[in-house]
Formats: sequence, C-alpha cells, structure tokens
Amino acid sequence: MRSRRSPSITSAGSGDSSVDKTVPATDVEQALRRNAGPLLTDIMLFDVFEGEQIGADKKSLAYRLTFTAPDRALTDAELEKQRVKIQKGVKALVGGELRA
Repeated sequence: MRSRRSPSITSAGSGDSSVDKTVPATDVEQALRRNAGPLLTDIMLFDVFEGEQIGADKKSLAYRLTFTAPDRALTDAELEKQRVKIQKGVKALVGGELRA
C-alpha cells in the first residue's frame, strides 16, 4: 500500500537589493541563495532599476524568493529569521542593502 505525502506548503516573498552598479546580478543571486537556507525552492529576478532615487552609482535588483516546507506552513517568524540572515549575507558578500 502506498503512503500519501501531504502537499508542500509554499510561502513567497519579494524584496529588492540596492548594490553598486558594477556588481553583477549573478553575484547578488548567489549571495541570496547562500544565505536563504534549505527551504528556498525558487528565486527569480523580476526588475532592475537605476535612478537618482537610489543613487547615481547604485542599482536596485528585485527578486521573488519562494520557500517551501514539505510538511508545514512556514511561520512569519521563520520567514523573518531567513530575511535577516539573507540581509546580513548580501551585505557581507556583495555590499548590498536589502530593502523591503
């Protein structure tokens, strides 16, 4: 007899990172992946912005991150913990500032 697995519970969030214009988006994505933890199941760059609002030498890269737990819904506290870890990692690895 086959056992049934419960469907995965997915939580998605988006945010942008302000980085120096010379930093490649691939470096930012690697920093996000390295610090997002094992529940990260998808990452997508969906917008790039350059303008006076963020500084002449900066660009803003907006990503959508999807986290999936195989057995439960992720709590806001779990997602916030990952956001803080990601923010520290992006700053340390590529000098970026994660914005909500």
